[in-house]
Amino acid sequence: MKKVLLLNPPGERLYIRDYFCSKVSQADYLTHPVDFVVLSGILAGEYEVGLVDAIAEKLSPERALEAIRRFDPFAVICLFGSVSLPEDLAFAARVRSACPDARLVGIGDVFREDGAKYLGPESPLDALLLDFAAPDILSYLRGDLAAAANMLIRSGGEVLPLRQGTPGPRFEIPVPRHELFSGRGYRHPFVRSRRFATVLTDYGCPFHCSFCVMGTLGFRSRAPESVMAELEHIKNLGITEVLFHTQTFGARKDEARELCRRMISAGLGLGWTCFSRVDVADPDLLSLMREAGCHTVIFGVESGSDEILKKYGKGYTRGQVVSAIDHCAAIGIETVGTFILGLPEETHATMRETLDLLRAIKLDYASINVAVPRMGTPLREEAIAHGLVDGDFAVMDQSGAEVAMGSRSLSREEIAKYRRRAVSAFYFNTRYILRRLARVRSLYDLTRQVKQAAALAANTWFGEK
Repeated sequence: MKKVLLLNPPGERLYIRDYFCSKVSQADYLTHPVDFVVLSGILAGEYEVGLVDAIAEKLSPERALEAIRRFDPFAVICLFGSVSLPEDLAFAARVRSACPDARLVGIGDVFREDGAKYLGPESPLDALLLDFAAPDILSYLRGDLAAAANMLIRSGGEVLPLRQGTPGPRFEIPVPRHELFSGRGYRHPFVRSRRFATVLTDYGCPFHCSFCVMGTLGFRSRAPESVMAELEHIKNLGITEVLFHTQTFGARKDEARELCRRMISAGLGLGWTCFSRVDVADPDLLSLMREAGCHTVIFGVESGSDEILKKYGKGYTRGQVVSAIDHCAAIGIETVGTFILGLPEETHATMRETLDLLRAIKLDYASINVAVPRMGTPLREEAIAHGLVDGDFAVMDQSGAEVAMGSRSLSREEIAKYRRRAVSAFYFNTRYILRRLARVRSLYDLTRQVKQAAALAANTWFGEK
C-alpha cells in the first residue's frame, strides 16, 4: 500500500495552520488541524496514512525531515499559512530535495487567492488542494487529473485550469483516523481533558461575515448518523472530550437537534465544545445541547458596536449577544466570545463600546483578535480600496502579535494599545480571577488555566513586534 504523509511543517513560533486560516497561538493552545483529521478518513481506504506535526511535536526542521524520510511517502500533503509563508516555502523546498519522487501537495489560506503563482517552474509544489472535505485528492493521487476538481495542478510544465466541483448540500467522509492524532501535544483552553478529538459536522458556513473566509467556501453538512459513527469511534478510543470545529453549530437546526438527540439516546457521555452564533443557538437548542454534553459554546461577538456589527454582515445586535450569553450562564453552559478589533470603520468611539461590553458581559472567556484582510474576503477588497493594505500585503496574523492594518481612523499602534486594554479589562481584574478560581474542577483544570493565562500575558505584552 502506498504511503501518504500529512505534514504540518516546523516553525519559529507556535503557528496554527488550519481550515484555510493561520495565526500565531494567542496563548498556549494548539488544535488538531481539522483539514488533516478529515483527510485521514478520506485517504485511509486506499493509502497508509502517516502524520508528522512538527509544531505539535516541537520538531526542528532537521528532525522533521528525518521523520519524513523514514516514512518514505508516495505523496506529502503539507499545510501552509500566510502567517508563516516564507518558512513554509523554504521547508517545502527541503522536503522536495529529501523526497524527489514524492508528490507534494499544498493546502492553506495563502492559496485561496491567485494560487497558481505558487506552482511556477521553480516551485517545490506539484498541486494545491482547495477543498479538503471532497474526495478530489484521491483522483489526483490515482493520476486521474481530469477528475480532480477543486485543485490547482501543474502538469507538463503548465498549471491546468481550475475545475470547480459542484457539491450538493451534503458531504460524507469515512470515519477519520483519530488515533493518528493522540499523544502529540495538542491542547485547547476550553476542553476539559488532555485527550480530545476534533470533529467537523459542517463544511464552510452559510453566513457571510465580510472578514471571514468561511462564508466563501460554500456550505455542506453531514448526516447525523455519519457524525454519530465518528463519535462512537472516538468513544471506543477512550476519548471523552470533543471539539466540534463546525463554524456554526446549529446552522441547520433540525440536523443539530437530531444529532443531540442521538447523542443523548446513545449515552455517549462525551463533553464537548462548539462554535455557534447568538442568533442561531436559541434557548431550546441550547438546552438540548446542554443535555447532550455541551459545556462550552464559542460565540463570535466581534464588537460592542451595533454599527460595526451591521457594517460587517454579522446580522445580529449587541442586545442579542447579551441575551444569548445570559441564557447560557443560566443553564450552566460556559461561553467564549471572540472579538475583532481594528476593522476599517473602527473608531475610538466603537472601541470604547467594545471595552464597555467586555467589562459588563457574563462571558467566561474572551479571545481578542485584530482584523486581518484574509485572502478572498470582502474585507480584503475593502482594505485595499481604502489603501489600508496593498495587494501583496503579507501579515495575516489575527492574534495581535502583529497588527495587520490600521482602520480609517486608528493607526496600527492605537489598535495594538486597544487590544492590550481589552485583554486587561477582561482577564486581569480581581473579580474575574476570583470567579475563575471558584470554578476550578480539578488539578488539570487549574494547571490548564494558569498556563493559558501566563502565555496570554506574555504574548499580549511581549509578543508584539
